[in-house]
Amino acid sequence: MKSTIKTKLIWDIDGTLLKTNGAAAVPFAQAVSDFAGKTVAIDRKGLSGFTDYEIAMHLLKTHDIFFEIKHITQILNVYVKNLPESLENIGIDLINNVDQVLEKLMELPEIELLIGTGNCFMGAEIKLKYAGLARFFLDQNFFCSSEQLWNRDLIIKTAKNSLSVNEIGIVIGDSPRDISSAKNSGLSVIAVPTGAHSYVELESHCPTEILNEHWRYSDLMIAIEKIKLIEVT
Repeated sequence: MKSTIKTKLIWDIDGTLLKTNGAAAVPFAQAVSDFAGKTVAIDRKGLSGFTDYEIAMHLLKTHDIFFEIKHITQILNVYVKNLPESLENIGIDLINNVDQVLEKLMELPEIELLIGTGNCFMGAEIKLKYAGLARFFLDQNFFCSSEQLWNRDLIIKTAKNSLSVNEIGIVIGDSPRDISSAKNSGLSVIAVPTGAHSYVELESHCPTEILNEHWRYSDLMIAIEKIKLIEVT
């Protein structure tokens, strides 16, 4: 029975696969500021786990700026236009040699790699391409924020609904919102304290499994196998 089960790993991006070191926050805040006509600042930890749409909406609401959902899309279009230059200037760091981890996972026929992120599609694609990780994920395996999928619960639910009967979905993320969205969709979740939240913070939200800050491929595989054992019995 186990041999017929395929496991789809639904990866968050920021704080899980890579760190942008604020390179995304700069053009994002500028795009919102341009629309609002006043300077806005992003609380990166406070908004950790929020989608691009939620962050923009939050910033505009905080400054009492009227908007419609189409305006958020316009803001994000400006943001992604300026994102590559900011990434070039500031740089991206991969987390825990994750490129090597993804390479090994790609060799396993029972594993498929998905993206489940609060980034809009273009933002996700730009970041992953710049980090050299885009090659691990097919376009149809991107589940990103949009006007329809503006919050993380909707994104992860859509990823869950893409699974076939004989497939297991496991969310991998670094924020309490990753954990809650996975649970709300009936998915298991592996938490990683490699972003804005500590091991203790994430553990308090009771993820299915949790890795340490310096997790390795072997640690990830142990967590996956534990979840599979539960899911298929």
